[in-house]
Amino acid sequence: MVELARALIASGWLVPSHAWPSALTSLKPGDDLLPMLAEAAQRVASLPEHTKPHRNATALIRLLNWSQQNGEALTFGWPSSDDRPLEHWLGPRLLWWPRGVPEGRRVAWISSRLGRAIDERPDWFAVLRSATAKLDPQRDLLLTASGTTVDRFLERAAILFGVRRLQVHLDERRTLVDWLTRLRRQLWRNSLVQDSEEPDVTRSDVFVSPPGEWALLPVPHSTSGDGQSAEVGPSSDLPLSDRVLIAAADQVFALQVRPNGNLHQLLRARLLNAAWPTASVWLALGDALVPSEVATELQSLGAVGWWLFVEHVSNVLAPPQVAGTLETCPTMTDIPWPNGDYFVHWTRRQDGPWPDQSEADFIDDLLLRQEAGSHSAFAALSRIVQQRRLIASAAGIRGEATVVSFSAKPLRELTKQRTFRAHRGRWDCETYGLCLRREWLQARGAKPVIYGDDHHWSTLTKSDRPFFQLNTTRSRRGAKMIDWSQEAEWRVLNDLDLSEAGREDAMLFVPTEDEARQIAAVSPWPVLVLATFQNPLATPATRLHC
Repeated sequence: MVELARALIASGWLVPSHAWPSALTSLKPGDDLLPMLAEAAQRVASLPEHTKPHRNATALIRLLNWSQQNGEALTFGWPSSDDRPLEHWLGPRLLWWPRGVPEGRRVAWISSRLGRAIDERPDWFAVLRSATAKLDPQRDLLLTASGTTVDRFLERAAILFGVRRLQVHLDERRTLVDWLTRLRRQLWRNSLVQDSEEPDVTRSDVFVSPPGEWALLPVPHSTSGDGQSAEVGPSSDLPLSDRVLIAAADQVFALQVRPNGNLHQLLRARLLNAAWPTASVWLALGDALVPSEVATELQSLGAVGWWLFVEHVSNVLAPPQVAGTLETCPTMTDIPWPNGDYFVHWTRRQDGPWPDQSEADFIDDLLLRQEAGSHSAFAALSRIVQQRRLIASAAGIRGEATVVSFSAKPLRELTKQRTFRAHRGRWDCETYGLCLRREWLQARGAKPVIYGDDHHWSTLTKSDRPFFQLNTTRSRRGAKMIDWSQEAEWRVLNDLDLSEAGREDAMLFVPTEDEARQIAAVSPWPVLVLATFQNPLATPATRLHC
């Protein structure tokens, strides 16, 4: 343990002495270092007063006593992991538990990346919702790791279903000495602050150090199905967050696994090792979840398959029941205004919360199976109709002014010239949106965009800068020059209130007759059925991969 002792001395946790704590040489996985560090500090504090070692040891004793009184722990590896070779999976590490080591069965949800359109995955959220609801709040502990696919949703799921959560925090950017030094300094700051807030008993945290340079266990091996000896454990090149979850969990629930992906390799390694309990890996069966070829292999190694019958949930806004004298707006196939008399604003799918929606409400809609969970381009248009408002955005606007953007180009010309913007991961225009009369918009402050270069920007007044746009920029890979002036953009500052727009001032457009009928039932404005055009020359050279 010479390497560990040196790291503790260099970071100020252990005062240099001729006698290191004897317990340091007999550490076992899961042991708490704080008591033995306090014992070592007590020995040094018995030296003559007014010496530097005595002063350092006395201060360290106060810090260690304060930490232990608060139930904190600094463990040598993961506690209560039986004989599982976690050191081989994760490397030799220290773990800091600011609220102590929580008791309970650790359950980890894992999943491959979902892509952008997460609102189109009701099957995934149905499995997550159903499985979380079956956990025992008294016994089970949701194990999550920052940055993983499921972590974002389990924070809300734990609150909604009343389940305790343990979040793992990783730090691979520093050395062990840096990590220990920062931890000690943070504890000093915490000890000087009187925190009167009640702790959140439903959440615990564990901070995992960078790897040390010691090893307690020999590299384990097992026998594969063909009788050959094979190393048990995953490659250190696989993501640490995934390795932590799958190695430290008592039960693993796989929501989505891609063939031969990181999770597939890690689950196979766990199932091949007899140190983990049998039937402790569960698979959500389904082509869009854990596909049959992956499930068949992992089930042959001892995984348990789970099939959940999910009732179909529509991803579009269903029309209300129309009764009485409510008048449905007409649908049309021709634009009633001549070119130049109207501006175009198109809607896109929203990959995340709506502009006026919190992250928590967005996730609640997904987890609780709300119809409002759809964030498609049609849903965005339906929301505009319901709210009678266009919400301004600062995305892509220099100076961060919030604006609503329009194009002065004819609608059918825009759809024909539609092109994919790889640097933004989306098409430049869509076949969903609305047109507003030019005169009506100008009366509400609409102004044409000022196209220019950086020098032009520096000459503009503060009131003109929200309407500035670089004339040209290069694509993400620098291979193509984009001429933004082709969009003929106009902008309105801040949100645009549509409640005063009459039937002759606005018009919606959608690509299909079915969608036109749906939105016409709730729209105060007529709806155009816009046939989808695609210019072959505008097809992106690089497709979007989610």
